[in-house]
Amino acid sequence: MEQQRLTVRYEVPITWLIGGFGVVASSLFYAGWQASDLKTQLESAVRLGKEVMQTQQAMSKELMELKVKDQIIDAKIVQIEQRLVKVEK
Repeated sequence: MEQQRLTVRYEVPITWLIGGFGVVASSLFYAGWQASDLKTQLESAVRLGKEVMQTQQAMSKELMELKVKDQIIDAKIVQIEQRLVKVEK
C-alpha cells in the first residue's frame, strides 16, 4: 500500500501579493523612520543631559565660592566685634 500525499494548491491573485509586499515595505520604512526619530531624540536627550551636568557643575563651583566669601565675611565680622569689645572696655 502506497501512501498518497495530498497536496492543496491555493492560488493568490497577484494584486494580493503586490499589496502584501507593499504593506511589508511600508512597515519597514515606518520602522526605520521611527528608529531614526528615536535616535534623534536620544541624541538630543544626551546633549541636554551634558548641558545640565555642565550647568550643575558651574553652579556647584559658584556655590563653593559663595561659601568661601561668606566665611571671609563672617571672619571679618568677628574681628570687628572683637575690636568693638576692646574699644568698649
